[in-house]
Amino acid sequence: MAKLLQQDVQKAANLIKIHLNQAEIESYQSQLNTVIPSVDVLKELDTEKVAETSQTHGLKNVTSEDVPQKGLDISKYPNRKNLKNNYFVVNRVIN
Repeated sequence: MAKLLQQDVQKAANLIKIHLNQAEIESYQSQLNTVIPSVDVLKELDTEKVAETSQTHGLKNVTSEDVPQKGLDISKYPNRKNLKNNYFVVNRVIN
């Protein structure tokens, strides 16, 4: 594979909407030009009989079941004087 140019690094940065200064572009260019050729080794492997997969760990569903639980009893909350229509009133943090 041909070496990546600074324009290639800048194009990738633009696609993922990040700003890179000149030093970062040069650094990433150097790093990518080191890493990408090592991936070319994979082209030498015979993958004809290897099934496609989107994951390798075999897990199907790692989430727990959504079980309803009793919520907070607002009447016992020590700061219940700060309630309005059963919602907690807090100070504004974003102007």
